[in-house]
Amino acid sequence: MKDDLGRRMKQDYEDALRLTVPRRSYVVIRIDGRGFHTFTKSLERPYSRRLADALDQAAIGLCHEMIGCRFAYGQSDEYSFLLTDFEKENAPLWFDGNVQKMVSVSASIFTGHFNRAFGGDKIAAFDSRVLVISQGAEVEKYFLWRQLDASANSLNMLASAHYAHAELVGKSNTEKHEMLFAKGVNWAKQPADFKRGRAVRRSADSNSWEVDCTIPVFNRDPAYLREIIP
Repeated sequence: MKDDLGRRMKQDYEDALRLTVPRRSYVVIRIDGRGFHTFTKSLERPYSRRLADALDQAAIGLCHEMIGCRFAYGQSDEYSFLLTDFEKENAPLWFDGNVQKMVSVSASIFTGHFNRAFGGDKIAAFDSRVLVISQGAEVEKYFLWRQLDASANSLNMLASAHYAHAELVGKSNTEKHEMLFAKGVNWAKQPADFKRGRAVRRSADSNSWEVDCTIPVFNRDPAYLREIIP
């Protein structure tokens, strides 16, 4: 009776919302910080190296766990991971493409590694989502989109460190640059990874993962992504 009941519970309820990603496609898992406006309120401004380093360590930890992970791109309080399963005919897909497993486990692992790396009394939380993209060219556009968002976030954070919120409302990016110049601050001279984000890639021996803090602007140097995206 127990086995029959268990099978019925799984079939009727547990498996009713089971979704799987299609095989032989590009899968992106994006991890985002939950409530990070509050979590980061006491950190150094405009950019926090402590926060960035903890995010990087969490990304490396998750890359090690993910089957089929090719690389990861991070900015602000998020990281996006690219997974594929078509390098070989029988290449496995992480959790066989089970979306619930992929989002829950990825968020859990990332959160654990981040909190251990960041330290302190605060506990951070992250959510996760899965995207399926059919074409490599669209994958490139996805990561370009996230990098454009990184640059916009970076400019806003720098401007917010020098001006009150009310002074920045309705201002265009060009106006924000001009306002910063008026105070002798040049966004272009800020650290590259805080302007463009960072990538976690396999090391030369392919046995470990390392952070690249000097990635190019993706639409100016498309070869960077095309070397990574299979």
